[in-house]
Amino acid sequence: MINYNTNEQVYNVRENETLVTQVASVVCVLVQRGLFIAGFSITNELLTMQYSGYNRNRPVWELDFFEHIFSNENILAEKGRVKGVFINSDKNLIVPEELYSETDAKNWLGQIHFVEKSDMITSYPVADENATFLHAAPVNICELVKIHFRQAQVLPLAIYQLRSPNKRPQSMQLCLSNEQVCVSVHRNGQLQWHKVFSYSSAEDIAYSLNLFCKENNIDAASLYVTCGALSAAEYDRINELTQYFPGIITTNGPINSVWQPAISLSQQLLSCV
Repeated sequence: MINYNTNEQVYNVRENETLVTQVASVVCVLVQRGLFIAGFSITNELLTMQYSGYNRNRPVWELDFFEHIFSNENILAEKGRVKGVFINSDKNLIVPEELYSETDAKNWLGQIHFVEKSDMITSYPVADENATFLHAAPVNICELVKIHFRQAQVLPLAIYQLRSPNKRPQSMQLCLSNEQVCVSVHRNGQLQWHKVFSYSSAEDIAYSLNLFCKENNIDAASLYVTCGALSAAEYDRINELTQYFPGIITTNGPINSVWQPAISLSQQLLSCV
């Protein structure tokens, strides 16, 4: 494999050389220049998580990087254990069911985002939002996932934020990767905003979130904010965000360790499959 100068992080619930052999279910998340893997026991206890990413001097979706991990990582050796593969894409659109037409929706997506000829557009019904979610992802990545994990559900990462929305007056869900943030805002259980965008600092995220709140007469301080992440590396960024949104927690409660946001995220993803 090409030298990617990879950043690799591993979390295990306990030191045990046979931990991987106890894994019964696996979920994966593909993001720009990164791959997250979480393994669970037969009783859905989280056993292990790992994240591998590469530097920005390489293309965004380098096929060889993902192929190498899919083919050589021990936790992925038994393909049938992989229950869900989630792909994060900033080229997305949510269409209310009463307005949905497959052809029109794909045309709308192409008008809003630059959808390349090498992208595959896929749609997913979201019953809790009474809507259809569309996103475009590189076709070679989608095909690679299908080749390796034929039995797995392939879903957009955003799906976990759109299932069983929080019924609080105002709530926000964040999911951070090394390069992007996926955000959903609900009011009384109704989706108000969803977006995936790139960032380079916590200030970038805070600016976009506060701008949306200002434009929609939302008191940012009153938001119930939950946050997930794909690795321990995002902890510092989340900690910086607490300057702007002091009540940030995970679905499991306060963020009391660098891996807590990733633990919360992995459990929510498993519940989707």
